[in-house]
Amino acid sequence: MMKIFLQLAVFFISTTMCSQQNIPSKRINENLDIGAFAQSSEDKNTLKGNVFSVKNYTSDNNQKKSKDYKIFEGKTLHLVNHIVYRKDGRRSFRKEIPESGLSTSTYYYNESSGNLVLKEDEYDREYGKSQYSNWFFYDKNQIISEEISVEKNGTKTSLSNYTRYKIQDSASQKKIIVSQIGSDSLSSPDNIYIFDQQNLTKINPVYQSKVQKLSLLNDIYKLYEIENYVVEGRKVYFKYDKKGHIISEIWYNEKGLENKTEFTYNDDYTETIESDYHLLGTEISSKNYKKYDQYGNLTFSQTKYYDGSIGSIDEFEYQYDKEGNWIVKKKFYSEANKGIIGKRNLTSIEIREIEYYTKDQQQKNNELPQMPEIINEIRKKLPQIAQEKDSYLNEKKRAIENNSYDSEITVKESDDIKNFTPKYWELKEIAYGNLDEDENDEAAAVYEMPNTDREDAEQVLAIYKKQDGKWKIIYQTSAPLLSSQSGGMMGNPFNGISISKKCIVINHFGGSRDKWEYTHRYRFQHGDWYLIGASASFGAPCDYWVKFDYNISTGDATYQKAIENCENGEKKIVQSQKLNKKIAPPKMNDIIPGDSTFKFPNVKNEIYY
Repeated sequence: MMKIFLQLAVFFISTTMCSQQNIPSKRINENLDIGAFAQSSEDKNTLKGNVFSVKNYTSDNNQKKSKDYKIFEGKTLHLVNHIVYRKDGRRSFRKEIPESGLSTSTYYYNESSGNLVLKEDEYDREYGKSQYSNWFFYDKNQIISEEISVEKNGTKTSLSNYTRYKIQDSASQKKIIVSQIGSDSLSSPDNIYIFDQQNLTKINPVYQSKVQKLSLLNDIYKLYEIENYVVEGRKVYFKYDKKGHIISEIWYNEKGLENKTEFTYNDDYTETIESDYHLLGTEISSKNYKKYDQYGNLTFSQTKYYDGSIGSIDEFEYQYDKEGNWIVKKKFYSEANKGIIGKRNLTSIEIREIEYYTKDQQQKNNELPQMPEIINEIRKKLPQIAQEKDSYLNEKKRAIENNSYDSEITVKESDDIKNFTPKYWELKEIAYGNLDEDENDEAAAVYEMPNTDREDAEQVLAIYKKQDGKWKIIYQTSAPLLSSQSGGMMGNPFNGISISKKCIVINHFGGSRDKWEYTHRYRFQHGDWYLIGASASFGAPCDYWVKFDYNISTGDATYQKAIENCENGEKKIVQSQKLNKKIAPPKMNDIIPGDSTFKFPNVKNEIYY
């Protein structure tokens, strides 16, 4: 009896392990948040019948005007996109004409496995063309194992991103560890996907939703919980009805209920009400009413608020073909003004030219181009390079935490200037030239001191002189350089160093929409380094631009303000001044770029340089 029981137990455990491991590769691949996979399949559930191609035209004035257009009911409709499909509903080709410029995407598949092998993207924008290729590789079970994105610029092909998908199997689950390596060979924090027969957990350290929990409902993973959404400690819960329609989204923080949204439907789901709550999720603030036709397309949308006021109305009308796909879509808008709904206005028309596969029509498969040699080089070498870099960065992080790194350059003499770089420092740039009257060469180098995770770091200038065939350090300071994160959205503001006319010239650049540039010129005189000239410019593209130049040695200063109109290409000078104002040249060590001021008599604001 014991023997039979043991045999049954072994059988039960083994079959349980097999069933739990038997998660379809297609389900795994489609739920790893791979952009190209989602894009290739995103029309499958919206188009009915065996569609071969769709051309979409619109009258929307915000859309770029293409050469391909149609006249419909007296309106000019321009081509928005043209998509060609495979017989399985996935995309084969897409041409899009957005406002920013033409883009095309081509999809290549392995016909025996059905897997997406390559997605090629080409962008033709005002500032030039760019090409990207995403190559996909699979293991013996047809689960994705690697994704490599490369950029082609002319004849040069370079790495854009490398992603590795490592599978860890256990008796109850499949864990996919997703490791990304950028073009700088540095790894991002791993994302983890844990699959079992019914559930999926996504752990994404750098996403807004740190932990997402999903469960299968009607063979589709539905999100039911988020941990640490945007901020630490916030949880979000989702509920669905039996048909998979969401019925609530509720937020909780450490203090309790924070936010709530509820959804109700009529019997055939052609009407829905979305109720948003305020006052920490306790009172309804608004109700959004939506209606859909029998094909599931939105026909009506309006919001009503807690104070009794009503919002504007969006309405849609459709014409359908015999397969049930819309071929004409009209959008109407009725503005709400102080509780009164205004006139119904037609705002846009879209038409779709849909072509279907005929009974005997064969699917045209894109011929896979030759794989660039760099792809195999990346697959062989990059993981090892990234591992070495990660090891170095971890070591660097420990050195910073323990304050066990050099705070200044300690090497006094070397054959090569690069040998002066202290461990964990980053050499940004070296400039060579002549800084004095003798025949020996000089050099100036800029370094970024150690920091972790792109934190703000001090930057250092070092000056070298060559004597008897050896470089010797003669000066180092951080005064004339802004710190590494002082450039605002532009990041590190250091923008180059050079030696010209026996002066060290340092450039800085930064800002966001409003940008600024500084140039400072330093010369050795009277036994020290002094600022002998400065230039500054600042402004916003397509708006205005100010230029300032100050020769501190002579006292001559100039100011010019111009207005720029990008629509007609005009650039007009609206104000200019000259002034001579002599000051004692300040020492290099007393300068903070952008902290000094100059005032012109007829200019409203001071100039910072």
